[in-house]
Amino acid sequence: MIARAIGANHWTKCLGTAIALVVSVSSEGLTEPNEIVVTRQQEMKAIALAAKSIAGMFKSPETYSAQLFEDAAMTISERAGYRMINHFDNATASDGSKATKVIATDHDRFAELATDLKNYADNLIKAAEQHPGPMSEDMRMKKGEQMQGGILGSRYKPERSESEISAEHTFHMMLQTCSSCHTKFRSQ
Repeated sequence: MIARAIGANHWTKCLGTAIALVVSVSSEGLTEPNEIVVTRQQEMKAIALAAKSIAGMFKSPETYSAQLFEDAAMTISERAGYRMINHFDNATASDGSKATKVIATDHDRFAELATDLKNYADNLIKAAEQHPGPMSEDMRMKKGEQMQGGILGSRYKPERSESEISAEHTFHMMLQTCSSCHTKFRSQ
């Protein structure tokens, strides 16, 4: 129970940071941003709203809906990976954008984080498909899981199969990936 409470506080902080960063992207300093910046901001807002939906289900498991959980994870998956990478191929630092030029100089790391985001979201989709009823205990954080992986999106390389890692821990790692990317590639 204590481990779950610690984990809940951790992901609540990560989610709050991620949502605040995305909201500020869309509300500060927009001086006629080009089309790709607007598209990127819309995509990030959709990701933040989807993450908020998933977070709500982990916070209140009785609200879990496999379909809504899967839809939210699909929203993230569709906007991550190659799609996200392509949105940042050109014009990373433009009017109205908080993206930094570091994306261009360390595009491989950016691409790695975008791919990790998609992989985590895809694993959440699988979890929803495997849990069509109420949220079960095997979806929840297991004792010791919050100690695996690292802060700021350090990738967790499991010794066990991905299916043995809880959906909640996968979600935490996804949020850490978002935070890591924003820390490195977004101006404050």
